[in-house]
Amino acid sequence: MKMYGIKTCASVKKAKAFFDKNNISYDFIDLTKEPVNEQKIEKWQAFTPATSMLNPRSKAYRDLKLKGKNISEEKAVSIIAKENSVLKRPIIEHGLNTHDKFVIGFNEEEYKSTFLA
Repeated sequence: MKMYGIKTCASVKKAKAFFDKNNISYDFIDLTKEPVNEQKIEKWQAFTPATSMLNPRSKAYRDLKLKGKNISEEKAVSIIAKENSVLKRPIIEHGLNTHDKFVIGFNEEEYKSTFLA
């Protein structure tokens, strides 16, 4: 299982604490050191639209003045690839085929039903 995020992000810290508490192993990919590219984002689109991966609460989102803009999927992929800090975090990837798990953000109840069931 892989967790993509930024170490200082509060949601990432909560997700890490949840996995550690429940003895769930994961590899942490720090987006500031290992940014994701367009190919990875396009794989994730099989699970959710790229526009849903954008984090309107992020500083990068505000800096890019994206609020209120109609952003196409293609444009969202391009924006994310150039500026990973606009991604909602964390992104949890457990393989990428039909039986796999893909979760964006941290919601403890969703994590319980997804990872402890």
